[in-house]
Amino acid sequence: MPNPNDLSASGNKRRRKTISKSEPMKAEYDFSKAERGKFYHPGADFSFPIYLDPDVNEFLSILAKQKQVDVQDLVNEWLRVNMKLIESIR
Repeated sequence: MPNPNDLSASGNKRRRKTISKSEPMKAEYDFSKAERGKFYHPGADFSFPIYLDPDVNEFLSILAKQKQVDVQDLVNEWLRVNMKLIESIR
């Protein structure tokens, strides 16, 4: 089963420097060349990552492949159907 935390399969693996517990924080950091708001984008949408249990992921992956759609599209379709069901009950 693929590890959802391993991004290497998609070619987007990010390398992060791991900080050991033995490395204390510096007393001071130099932010004199920092740029305020460099990564701030007002109105940017944030999508929450959803991690599926392995059995659910496998089931949806097989079904999506059979339907020739992305798992994301299949999940969105199913959720929209459920949203309509819930709204119809209210």
